[in-house]
Amino acid sequence: MSEPLSERYGAPWTRGADMAKKSRYMIVTPMKNEGPYILDWVAHHMALGFDHFFVVTNDCDDGTDRILDRLAEMGHVTHVPNPRMLKRSQGAWHVMALRYAALFNIYRDADWIMFSDVDEYLQVNTRTKTLDGFLDRVGKTDVISFTSIPYNSNGQKAFVDAPLVGQFTERNKGYEAARAVGKTLSNAVKTMFRNEVPFTRRRNHRPLLAEFSQTGFVWRDGSGSVLDADYTDGGAKAIDAVSTVQFAQLNHYAIRSMEAFLVKVDRGDAVLTERLGASVNYWKGYNTPGDVDLRYVTPSPLTRKIRAGFARDPELAEWHAFAVAAHKAKVAQILGTEEGRMIAEKIGYFS
Repeated sequence: MSEPLSERYGAPWTRGADMAKKSRYMIVTPMKNEGPYILDWVAHHMALGFDHFFVVTNDCDDGTDRILDRLAEMGHVTHVPNPRMLKRSQGAWHVMALRYAALFNIYRDADWIMFSDVDEYLQVNTRTKTLDGFLDRVGKTDVISFTSIPYNSNGQKAFVDAPLVGQFTERNKGYEAARAVGKTLSNAVKTMFRNEVPFTRRRNHRPLLAEFSQTGFVWRDGSGSVLDADYTDGGAKAIDAVSTVQFAQLNHYAIRSMEAFLVKVDRGDAVLTERLGASVNYWKGYNTPGDVDLRYVTPSPLTRKIRAGFARDPELAEWHAFAVAAHKAKVAQILGTEEGRMIAEKIGYFS
């Protein structure tokens, strides 16, 4: 057997001390030009108990990559480029990002994994408002599908540098009316799972394992209810949104303001000119009226403390300001084009 690494290199070599700390709760996400939103989002989820963020980016020109690099230096983030940049015809950006992340040891060593986007805010409604508190409340579990609750634009036109949770408070469906009459509303999910569960595929909304119900693992929803085999052993990406949000839900700010949506369309998520109809339909689908929910308008004290710490870091503060300015400039640029004005008109920007 060869000599120990500590002797070969003349320095102590212990896995616990020198390797990255094992993550208990990790979020994996792709990003492109999300600079103004990163610090609020990371602070919010750190306050819940997420201790690491694996972020895969491509084609950023608004400072997103620089913000993530600094957060990586601080130990909060692993930031890597999307390998699809090397062969742009190969696969989908989102799928490639999630599959690539799974090749890294920091991902493999994590206890829990969740795929989530920067416009999604997990909200925990237990006493401690933490992931640990949620798991203590619901009991033994290995997989949780959190119900996505989309929010509309609140009629807001301007892109504003402020926490999304305070800007957008109107959900895009009438959940209370549905609850009153026992009506079911179907919404998408995002899923957090123990890394040890041997899923055959780990998809963006939920993982797959054909005979999950026979494994002894437990799959719950945001109310702590155990999901039946029809869901766990199948491939459904949606569940009832009325009965599954007692202890946790995933607030989805898919469109944000009108100006923010224009930037999103330009970025490619919701598409531009040749896909004008799809962009407008996307907006209309998310911008329907619904209940107002004011429970989350103020970030938690711990979220505010973490966010204030980020603001005190000169490099993060500089790149955040750069990102905000870049998005405002992008709005002006889009509105200066015929195609941009067409989309703006169709979503009511000039009304």
